[in-house]
Amino acid sequence: MRTPLESLQRMFAESLEGEQRPVLSQLQCTGRGVDYAEGRADSSGCAAEQTPGVSGDGNGAANELADNLRRRIDLYRSSIRANQRTALASAYPVLLALVGEDYFDALSVVYAEAHPSQSGDLNRFGAALPAFIETYEQAPRFRYFADLACLEWSLHLAYFAADANALTQVEWAAIRPEELLEAKLAVHPACALIASPYAIAEIWAAHQPGGSFPANPESPTHALVVRPQWRPQILVQCPAAHAAFDALQRGATLNDALDSAFAIDAEFNFTSQWRAWIAASAITGLQPF
Repeated sequence: MRTPLESLQRMFAESLEGEQRPVLSQLQCTGRGVDYAEGRADSSGCAAEQTPGVSGDGNGAANELADNLRRRIDLYRSSIRANQRTALASAYPVLLALVGEDYFDALSVVYAEAHPSQSGDLNRFGAALPAFIETYEQAPRFRYFADLACLEWSLHLAYFAADANALTQVEWAAIRPEELLEAKLAVHPACALIASPYAIAEIWAAHQPGGSFPANPESPTHALVVRPQWRPQILVQCPAAHAAFDALQRGATLNDALDSAFAIDAEFNFTSQWRAWIAASAITGLQPF
């Protein structure tokens, strides 16, 4: 008689997330139950063999099984943690560079405990880290970590976002101005807006080749994550442009979006901003009526 595979799988899975290992004692008892069924132990098997001084062939086999499983669980747990840490480091390379290896290792462990993976795709594992680090890191000088993490996660998502065919310059020029103003515009799936009271775009850029840390980290940022081709980029905007693009993302017409922008800045240079959006493929075309 053998222990059912389903029972082993269930106990094994339940043991992975916590430091406690109830599966070991369960398997010891299960193993003794197997021995009993095969006539190698008496009816007091599990209870008796947990008592000091009681020994037997079944006890030794069960202990060997438990020790072997303990080693496998520890190995598997270590592998899971390493993979989760690697996934976070891939999504948050600038945060890793800022805090260092030791801090990031500790952060990845406590984050995994608070937010166990809900998907087989580890590319989704770090979704809750920006909100988590906001409560995890309380030091005033690191208060921009959460917003920086939000920017990095938006870049990470942009990399995996769907492709979109954008109108060419000639096709845009063929649209009548009055039609364009009354239209709802299609936004590229990779686009994301991030506003922060900190210079997160400059801090991110400082960790790219040739970058330098901003003189004033507490400079407000209005950033738009774009992906003109295959590589995500950051387009820094003024508050008026940020408001206009936010309106477009929410389904407003271009005319209404411009109203939002000019309400913030009467001198807003829409022509220049429009060219930047088109060049970055942030706007891909007109939504169907």
